[in-house]
Amino acid sequence: MSGAETAGGDERDAWIEAVRDLWPGARVEAAAPGESDGARRELAFLPDARRPRLLVPAGLPRAAAAALRRYSHDLGPRQRLSRGLAAAAVRTGLPERALKDRVRITGGGESVEDHLAGLLGREVVVGIGLGSARANRKPILHVLSPRGEPVAFVKVGDTGTARGLLAGEAAALEYLNVRLPGPAGGNRLHVPRLLHHGTWGRLDLLVLEALPTGALGWRPRGQAPLDEMRALFEVGGVERAALRDSGFWDAMTASPADILDGGRRDRFGEVVESTGKAHGDLPLDFGAWHGDWTPWNMAWHRGVLRLWDWERFALGVPNGFDLLHYRLQEAMRTASGPPYATWPATAAAILEPLGPTGAAAEATVRLYLLELCRRYLLAAQEPIGGPLRADAERLLDLLYSNPPQTDSGRNP
Repeated sequence: MSGAETAGGDERDAWIEAVRDLWPGARVEAAAPGESDGARRELAFLPDARRPRLLVPAGLPRAAAAALRRYSHDLGPRQRLSRGLAAAAVRTGLPERALKDRVRITGGGESVEDHLAGLLGREVVVGIGLGSARANRKPILHVLSPRGEPVAFVKVGDTGTARGLLAGEAAALEYLNVRLPGPAGGNRLHVPRLLHHGTWGRLDLLVLEALPTGALGWRPRGQAPLDEMRALFEVGGVERAALRDSGFWDAMTASPADILDGGRRDRFGEVVESTGKAHGDLPLDFGAWHGDWTPWNMAWHRGVLRLWDWERFALGVPNGFDLLHYRLQEAMRTASGPPYATWPATAAAILEPLGPTGAAAEATVRLYLLELCRRYLLAAQEPIGGPLRADAERLLDLLYSNPPQTDSGRNP
């Protein structure tokens, strides 16, 4: 058996295991079309089990088509057209015969569909996404009516890391749903409403409003949503303080203790110390950030920016973190070399539209990379954190080998 075949089989097994958690007590197994007589539910892999992107309910073409109609700002016009055509084809039911890789579910007790139906007060089915294998991997459920009407999105906490992220997102949405009431309140930034956060069996469930997206809500990807980033930064108020007097820096100086590997802990501690010596007296503005604001976590719809994935939301961070993350993460997707291999020398100029310039901009770039390094180092030491370890090492090397210059004599 080739390595590719083994990897494909392992990936299929991970998806089947996720389905077993969602239909506890049921018999869940790989199947082919026509092998599921008497099954409780049959799910089809899109496009197939070796390259899974989605599991969609078989025999419910409207629901399967709706699961495909999810558009983010990351998709260009051609990709939007392709996805729309695929959804239209699936809705007819004809292409389903070509979906040879299935998951058959037989028997069992209360399923996640049953539980969600009780919570939401209507019959529902789910499409399932799993994401790439990394420390924050978790099942994501697109909750639909059998006729394909969007009802909700559900994040499933099946590991300690995932449960912690869900709790953080629930707290963030409780905070933001009051302060950013969305289009009904005249805001151009729409945060999903938190519908439910609780435990079901051994899983945690975070149930969110399904944000509307559409194939026509396209804008040039080169335009970052600066006004919306400013609105979010100011949502809890803005505080100006020297870096060393901020809560952000208190948390950063405490974070090396959480790194288990002694060598990485010492090197990261040195980077934190040198950054504090160089920039500790620098006055900066501190406010809120999304934490993972990228083109693939947002969509424009009817003139309103719909923004999801609030797991990393935080208050009290330097102005410009969201814009740096948006631009640098976007650039890395098309870069020829590995991420974080070289210092982003032009990144400070990115910040000028939001205010930071000069020494403040240079320091903000370093602080953003330091925050990202902290995040990756902690995630990489989780049991399934392997895919992040190379990025964490490169970030740590990048910061360690590019020590900061003092801000003495600079104009902040």
